Amino acid sequence: MTRRTQHQSVSWTHTLAILRGAAEGDDGKYLGSLMGIRLHARPLLAARLIAEIAEDEEEDNDCLHRVTDAGRAFSTAHLAALPPNTRCRANYWALMPEMNTALTAIATECECRTRGADA
Repeated sequence: MTRRTQHQSVSWTHTLAILRGAAEGDDGKYLGSLMGIRLHARPLLAARLIAEIAEDEEEDNDCLHRVTDAGRAFSTAHLAALPPNTRCRANYWALMPEMNTALTAIATECECRTRGADA
């Protein structure tokens, strides 16, 4: 199975939501539920934009992932203009013009970072 095939059922909007939430200390903050979080987190994990929280790590809430420095930089560069409140969850972001750029950027970033890791 190729990486592209693995990520075909990933919602890049939800992937961005996980990344932004992790950058703010709560990876599920912008999701309606945690169903599917592991699926949508796969490209971020492979690209090392987030990391799984280890069992021995202290966590402030029920997070499954923490942001890496690269993930924080991406979030700051591409997701800062999105609404900061949780009433506007990721599904509503699709209506915002900033999302076209962010969606293209996250898919490209994940592809480039995972391709570079394979080399």
